[in-house]
Amino acid sequence: MKKFYTMALGVCALSLSNAQVSDIGSYVQVTDISNNGVAVGNIFGSAIFMWSEANSGAVIAEGGEFGVSGNANISEDGSLISMSLPNPSNGDQDEAVVYTVANQSFNYLGDLGFSTGMDTSSAWGMSSNGQHVVGFAWTSASKGEAVLWKAGAPILGLGSTVSTRSSRANDVNADASIVAGWQDADNGLRQGVLWRNGVQEFLKDNDGVTLGEAAAISADGKTVCGTTNLTGLGYVWNETDGTTYITSDNPDYITYTTTMSADGKTVLGFSFDPSQSLLLGEAFIWTKEGGRVNLNEYVASLGFDDLGITFAVPTGISPDGKFLGGIGADFELGDARGFVVRLPGALATQDAVVSDKLSVYPNPVKDFTTLKTSNKIETAEVYNLAGQLVFSSKVNGDKKINLSNLKPGIYILKVKTDKGIETVKLMKN
Repeated sequence: MKKFYTMALGVCALSLSNAQVSDIGSYVQVTDISNNGVAVGNIFGSAIFMWSEANSGAVIAEGGEFGVSGNANISEDGSLISMSLPNPSNGDQDEAVVYTVANQSFNYLGDLGFSTGMDTSSAWGMSSNGQHVVGFAWTSASKGEAVLWKAGAPILGLGSTVSTRSSRANDVNADASIVAGWQDADNGLRQGVLWRNGVQEFLKDNDGVTLGEAAAISADGKTVCGTTNLTGLGYVWNETDGTTYITSDNPDYITYTTTMSADGKTVLGFSFDPSQSLLLGEAFIWTKEGGRVNLNEYVASLGFDDLGITFAVPTGISPDGKFLGGIGADFELGDARGFVVRLPGALATQDAVVSDKLSVYPNPVKDFTTLKTSNKIETAEVYNLAGQLVFSSKVNGDKKINLSNLKPGIYILKVKTDKGIETVKLMKN
């Protein structure tokens, strides 16, 4: 089985070497990526792999009888990978482990002394520097709690504030002072929480309503993304700016945010109809300046070939935001496909819809959008991707333009200022 996985990954990687978009195999899910483009994740939920353009793909280890538990994560330099694997010295029960790439060694991280018979602990997140791992460990046959393995220290249980319910840690900031995850309520609803130096606090929105499960946290611990339980909205919480909700224009869709760059400025997620497959949904990039942008449309705007993949569930991003990955669908082949997107040059995802000098808000735009630049604006022109002028206007003092007559799609906005021409990609809903 391991040989089959390795061959499948290798063929795909070799055929697409040096592409901006890479198809890395059937039913491959990327869960994390290093700053040098090494992707990790699982294949068919059964094996852990690592992949890069230079070295193709390889299986690190295979999961237990019931598949892979937890998430695979990789340090920013690509040297360490956290995951969960059967521990041969503990009856092959799944346990959190750190894999050192250089010498291919496994360091099992321990547990809180209990098991379900199948597993004792599992790794769900790693700090970008690779020094700290967080996850879950059983405290009885039916209950467990969030745990932290800090810089090689013994396991630290973070507890549960509901005596009959579990908690879990999903991510940790750079110095392990803040851990993000969830706490089950009495009714089983997952509530978003942080542990600051081991003390649990609930994440709340601008109106004091408790948010849902926290999926990821920035390196400085100031930004968190996750999903609300009752309303099906994704959220980005910032300790200064408060909570921003992310949703889809499709009223039948719910939205999940899954991961973010180390600086917290770029968030990935997806929206889908819960009555249908995740692979029928749509992936997005979110930034504070640009808002929610469809991932396939963004890739197309860069001139990249998406290889026939509909990006559906993005679950991995490098700390510097220059590599994206996840699992999507090739509807022509009728197959689920793992993917990695490598952004060009110095471009980072926070520049997806804004330039260095000019920004627009909101973007995507429905009717009116406001231009933001430090320079004096004279006129604004909008071109479609065929280079045709579709809108032209002088700009008033409020710096707003009315784009309600434009058809939905991707455009190039050119603004003439007293310092020259500034351009930015524009999305029209």
